[in-house]
Amino acid sequence: MDSFFESGVKLKGTLKVEGAVHLDGDFVGEVFSSNHLVVGKSGKIHGNITSHNVTNMGTIQGDIFSEYKVTLMAGSLLKGDISSYHLVIDEGSNFEGLSKKISPPKNAIEPEEISDKPAAVIEQGITSPQVKDRAPKKGRKMKVALVGLGLLTVGLAGAWLLTPNNDIEALVKKGYQSIEESRVADAEAIFKKALGMSRSNPQVYAGLGEVYYSKNKYNEALNQFQRSIDLNPSNSEYRIKLAKTLTAKGRFKEARLSYKTAIEMDPDNQRAFYDLGLLHEKEGNFKLAQESLHMAVKLNPNFYKSYEALSRVYASQNNFPQAVEELKTAVRIKKDDPSLHVTLASLLAQSGQEEESIAEFNKIAIRFPENNQAQMRLGDWYFDKEDFNKSLKFYEASLAMEPRNAKVLVRVGKIYSEIDRMEDALAVYQKAVKLKAKDPEIFYQLGKMMVEQEQWDQAKEHLESAISMRNKHAGSRYYLGKVLKASGKDTEAVKEFKKAVKLDRKNPEYLLSLGNELVEEKKLDQGLKYLLTAAEVEPKNPEIAFAVCNVYSKKRFFSVAVGHCENALKLAPEDHSRMNRLAWLYAKRNINLKKGLELSQKTLEAFPEKAEYIDTVSELHYAKGDVKKAVENIKAAIKLAPDEPYYKQQLWRFQNVKPSSQPVAKAKKNPKSPTDKSKSEEKS
Repeated sequence: MDSFFESGVKLKGTLKVEGAVHLDGDFVGEVFSSNHLVVGKSGKIHGNITSHNVTNMGTIQGDIFSEYKVTLMAGSLLKGDISSYHLVIDEGSNFEGLSKKISPPKNAIEPEEISDKPAAVIEQGITSPQVKDRAPKKGRKMKVALVGLGLLTVGLAGAWLLTPNNDIEALVKKGYQSIEESRVADAEAIFKKALGMSRSNPQVYAGLGEVYYSKNKYNEALNQFQRSIDLNPSNSEYRIKLAKTLTAKGRFKEARLSYKTAIEMDPDNQRAFYDLGLLHEKEGNFKLAQESLHMAVKLNPNFYKSYEALSRVYASQNNFPQAVEELKTAVRIKKDDPSLHVTLASLLAQSGQEEESIAEFNKIAIRFPENNQAQMRLGDWYFDKEDFNKSLKFYEASLAMEPRNAKVLVRVGKIYSEIDRMEDALAVYQKAVKLKAKDPEIFYQLGKMMVEQEQWDQAKEHLESAISMRNKHAGSRYYLGKVLKASGKDTEAVKEFKKAVKLDRKNPEYLLSLGNELVEEKKLDQGLKYLLTAAEVEPKNPEIAFAVCNVYSKKRFFSVAVGHCENALKLAPEDHSRMNRLAWLYAKRNINLKKGLELSQKTLEAFPEKAEYIDTVSELHYAKGDVKKAVENIKAAIKLAPDEPYYKQQLWRFQNVKPSSQPVAKAKKNPKSPTDKSKSEEKS
């Protein structure tokens, strides 16, 4: 062994060695050896290596180019790529990188036996470094060349201080500037170029980490930030960046430890306290979040984001007065940020200060007319309050500035649908489809509109597209069920209605449709179950009450049916179908016949030639015992619908069965004509 650098020596620069060299110290920079480089167990090299043979027993972070052989011994660590003719990896070594086999050299030099006795030693802590010589082997010359200075500088305890690499520094500066300007691709290319020049600069790895973080490539970002920490473990900013990445990965415990380490290293680092506060907020630990954020405020009272975060934390605990105060402070610091003003206005509304909220929103509209974000937020706020006219005003202003914003187009389409501007809504949705074809909400809204316009084929196409992108959306399933129902595919329609109800069990519209469809399939008990659930959800819905009435009528529970029909008519007093059904039930129960005739008269005044309504009048007269009028009216119904056998069966009953004069407590089977099994059952 021609040269030996013992443990404790710290060197930096470019090392060129002729002859074998053993390094047990720390070296940062490029290494060139014409013979055999041995990195001892305590040796550490941060930089690329070019040599004939390399044996690693310690730690190397950098790429190795070895003409002949690389040996990685047990307990060693290499983070970098290997290019060599021969590679030996002992069990227990650690290698993170790629290996490439190259052509063998013409004159291969086998590594000499590794010896613990050096030929030359550079010791740590001496004022003037001395080289201890021994007689070199025959035919071999020993030479240590220090590029840049040529000699070790006196008085620097064995450390080489070389001229800074201005090219690397310039690239690093340019890379970070590109990140600030959101030119991520440019920044990545710059940092990779810098990495190709040197693998010992922690700023390069940290820059690459920020690039990968911005691209949501968190695993790659973690690797880069960890390398920057390995190269400069005393830099707290690298640990903060590592913690942010761990947070993004959901590894909260590790992130907390990294933040706390950064704070221990730099107790006045406001950013560490702020980011730690955000982590506690994410975890739902609001007490610790407040402590960290208040510390961030104390260290930097002019950082508005700390107050903004504190406002969120207090609002999460329903402490709205304190939340408002914190946000007002943020607004005073950052007056030109429209999003803060909008958040304040929304928070005022949330805390019950409606007038103050409206006043704040009006200020925003006046102060930031050209700010698209403000217009969108205002549109969102009024949209959520279902003030569609005001919402439309702000959304249209937003579209004037950014006409290709698919999100706003969808909202505008919804508003047009709500205010019955269907043609405008359709045009907006079609434009949105061209801009953002993978948005399921657009296809859902288009499908819904096509259903309302009874354009079934187009509706089916749009709704199936929406479901393919958003499988568990109840609305898309429901409207697809309506399309299938209209297409005569009742069984498939029931399946879609069931899926819609399963996804949204408290939607009365879905429950009503499913219940009615099951009733049509004669599954009365199943249908009734869903209809009664719908009635519990929305007890004042006349359509639901009437549907329940009809099911009980079909089940011949006339007394129960009367109550639900009376409720349905009370909720919709001008509905003639409800009037007719209730009047018919009065006739079947033989109760309230006078009221029934009044209701029936109203239906006939509105629809004098509707056979179904005339039949109800005949039932009422029959129940009163006036067979003559009953027969007279049913003959009129037969004249209007001569092909309807039920009315002929009614005529036979009126002429051959004596009416009961008492109210019936329980429905009885009527006498049967030769072709009639149960007339009242068919009528119901």
